[in-house]
Formats: sequence, C-alpha cells, structure tokens
Amino acid sequence: MSRHPKRRPRSRGSRGRGALPVVLIGALALAACAPATDAAWRPAAFPAARVAVGEFPAAIDPAAVPALRPVRIRNDEVGIQARVALLPGQTPLGDRVIGAVREAIGGREAATGVAYTPQVQARGAGLGDRRCVAESTRLPAADLLADPRLGPANGSGTAVACDIVVAAGPYLGMRVRTVSGDGTAISADTSATLYTDLRTGETVSADALWTLEAGPALWGDIVEALRRDAGALSLAPVQPPDEAGLAVIGAALARSVPAAGTVVVEVPAGFSPPELQALGIAATTEPMAVSVPLDVATPYLTPFGAGLAGAVASALPYEAPATIPAGAETIDCELVPCVALTYDDGPSPYTAGILDELKARDAAATFYVLGQLSRPYADALRRMRDEGHEIANHTWNHPSLPSLTDEQVAAQLRDTSAAIQSVVGTRPTSFRPPYGEYDQNVLRIAGLPAILWDVDTFDYQRPEIDTLIARAVDAPRPGSIVLMHDIHPGTAAAAAATYDGLLDRGFSLVTVTQIFEGDMPASGAWTSGR
Repeated sequence: MSRHPKRRPRSRGSRGRGALPVVLIGALALAACAPATDAAWRPAAFPAARVAVGEFPAAIDPAAVPALRPVRIRNDEVGIQARVALLPGQTPLGDRVIGAVREAIGGREAATGVAYTPQVQARGAGLGDRRCVAESTRLPAADLLADPRLGPANGSGTAVACDIVVAAGPYLGMRVRTVSGDGTAISADTSATLYTDLRTGETVSADALWTLEAGPALWGDIVEALRRDAGALSLAPVQPPDEAGLAVIGAALARSVPAAGTVVVEVPAGFSPPELQALGIAATTEPMAVSVPLDVATPYLTPFGAGLAGAVASALPYEAPATIPAGAETIDCELVPCVALTYDDGPSPYTAGILDELKARDAAATFYVLGQLSRPYADALRRMRDEGHEIANHTWNHPSLPSLTDEQVAAQLRDTSAAIQSVVGTRPTSFRPPYGEYDQNVLRIAGLPAILWDVDTFDYQRPEIDTLIARAVDAPRPGSIVLMHDIHPGTAAAAAATYDGLLDRGFSLVTVTQIFEGDMPASGAWTSGR
C-alpha cells in the first residue's frame, strides 16, 4: 500500500474564488489612501482688470445748460466757421475758447493771405442758431468739415466746434475741436478739453486733472485693458512706457472726461504698445474710451480733478453763474459782426413791446430819449437800464440845434442828461442831434460825441412792414448804426422779424458803446463803428 494517498485535483472554480478576497483587499487599501474632496473648490480666477474699455460719455445738450453765451462766426473769404460757447462776462475759460478761435483764424489768414474781418451773409444763412451742436466734436473729421452747420463754405477751410462735456456743481467742462482740410484731405485736427471752477474762475486743461505720476501708473492698466479687450489671456507683465508711450498716455489723459463713478480717458488711434504687438494685435484704428474707476483714479487726481470728478459722480445740480444783460457784456466787434440798433424820440407806449422782443433774444439796443418824456416814462427808462440797454440824450423837445442860441443848446442837452440821471442814476455818454443836424459849435457846447447813423430805415414815413424789415435787415454791414424810432406802431410791429433777420445774417445786436468796443469817442460826430 502506498504511503501517500492520491490528492484530488483542484477545480478551476476553486482557484477563482481564492483570488477574489485579495483583489478586494487591495482596492480597499487604495481607497483608504485617496485625499478628501472639497466641494467649495473653484479654479483660480483670472485677475480682474483695474480699468476697462467702454463708451465715451455723451455730450450735454447745450440748451440744458443755463447762462451760456453762444458765439458763431462765418467768413467765406478766409474760409472759416466757428461756433463756441462762453460764460457771462470776461472769464479765463472764455479767453481760452476765444484764443482757440483766433488761432484758427490766424491759420486761415496765413493759408489764404486774406486778412480776417467780421463778415455777414445774406438773409437765409441760418446763423441765428449759435449753440454748440451736441456730439459735433465726436464726428469724423471729414464729416465735421463738410457739415454746413459747422464747416466753412464748400467744406474747404477750418471748422471750430464745441461740446459741453460737464455741468455739475460749480464745474463746467467744454471740448473745443479745430479741423482743417480741403474736402479731400484733413490737414489738421486738434482738440482741447477745458474745465473751469465757477467759484474761483480757475480753468485747466484735462491733463491738469492728473498728477505727474498718473501717466506711468495708468499705462500698465490701460495696456492690460486693451490686451483683455482683444481677447488675450496673457499674464506677462507690462513694461513701463518709453518716451513715445508717455506721449500717448499724456494725450489720452488730455482728453479726460469724468462720468458717473469713473474718469474716461481717450486713447488716440494708432495705439500699439509692445505687449499688443507681441500678440499680433494690430494698432487701434479709432480713438478708444477707457474707463478708469474713481477708486483707481483718485490717487492720481489733483485737488481740482478730485473735486470735479466728485461733483460729477455725485450728480450735483449745476450751479449756473449769474447772467449779464446783453448790453453789459464785453463784445469783440473785431471778431463778431456787430450792428447797433438805435431808437429815437421815445419812450412811448410802443417801447415796452420793443423791449420784450429784445429780451427774448438776449439782444441790446440804444435809446435816444427826449428829456421831456423821461419822467412820464420813468418805468420804461428803468427797465432799459435793468435789461442792459443804453440810454442816451436826444435833447429835451427835439429842436434843430444849429438854429438855437448857445445857451438854448446847452439847456436842451444839460436838462435832458439831468432828467435821465434822476431816473436811472447815470448820465448819458453820447447824444443824437435831432434830424441829424449839428455844427461845430453844437459839438463844442455838447461836450459829448454826436452819434448819427449809416442806415436810415425811414420808418417815420410809415412804410409797409415788409419794406421796413428789408431796410433794417438787408442794409446794415458790420459796424453799422441803424436809425429807427420807437414811437411808430409799424416799427414795434417789425421788431421781432427785424431782430431775427439780423441774427440770421450773423449779426450780434449791440449798443452804440459796445460797437465802439466799450470806449465811446470823447467828441466828434460818428455815423458808424467803423
């Protein structure tokens, strides 16, 4: 008998069952080694840009900004049209705005060899509309030049346009743009954005809203914003700007406009920093608005800039300056075409209607009043004074002065001046001899300049209203003195159409003193301001 009993062979099934516990044990061991999961985990976010490409703030409707004095000139011989806005009186902002207009005129004089003088157009020119055209400074240069409301005749020459960009609290902001070209090519295109503090008169360009550190500091933010806007996800650091880059960022800051919670800077077309070039991103083809949030901008704003930006961000109501009557304004009749409307022989019951029409157009006139009417119409004289019109001497009761004795001439003028002064507080600085009749003896006795006229409407002949309007509107030239009488109903009835017609031609309606640039001649006889 064998010592080793015969073993039974293992089935394949028994081998599979023996391996299963080993696999499960291994799997359990691996599971025990896995890290715990965090349901709140998120991928790291791309760093947020500090500034962003956005939209330019809309210009403000100039009709919504009180106390602006619009100015519009057009001279087809020199080839210029300009429309700008001034504050009441003579102000630093006004000086800079008019300076831009004069610079544009000088450029045209040099280009054409023609000296500038104020020019008016025929009736129907539409020059009575003088406010800034909202968004005109954002037009493509060629469109601005070709727009008949803005550009020179035939679109060839120079256009000066304006936009109101800020009116908040005591701050006013204005952009003035000058474009020159010949209709086929633009030869020059410049703009200035100006801000003024109405309380102090301090007036600065937009670049003065920022400290010297602002340009280098904001360069990287702006480049990064443009890189993001182009779709790049690069985190490569932005290199500091070189000299050319500083010039570009300086130009962008010089076009800054505060908006709600931001300051928008205008990056010029052609901007192409190395970081964008490295990504194959082409230079910008149009100006681009970059919005700098106020918390980013504030460390780099000057005190003026911070005050301005704060007023805009807080949406403070605009604190418009006090208006000045038209006759008290400083008018440069060497720049704008002026005409002096004069009324003789009143006041009368028709004078109030004439004053109403002048007031409605913020226009001024000179009234040569009779001394004998000064007390009966004292209220009319005081209204003339309060609304800025000029009150002058037309003798006591309208005699022909050369026919009087010396004492009678002296009494006619002396008593009238005294009566006017007793009502309005000031003495006249000129006189008008009745019928335009005078001699050297009359001038000597008067001691005042005799103001005559170069345009006689013959309203005392009671012409048809249309005839009277045509004479008063079509005949004047820059510097003219127009004779009318506020004692005739037809003259009063023609007043509104007369004023509108003169404004339409491009005239500013001024007093006699204004037409002499505020410096009335001491003596002599004068028929016009030129």
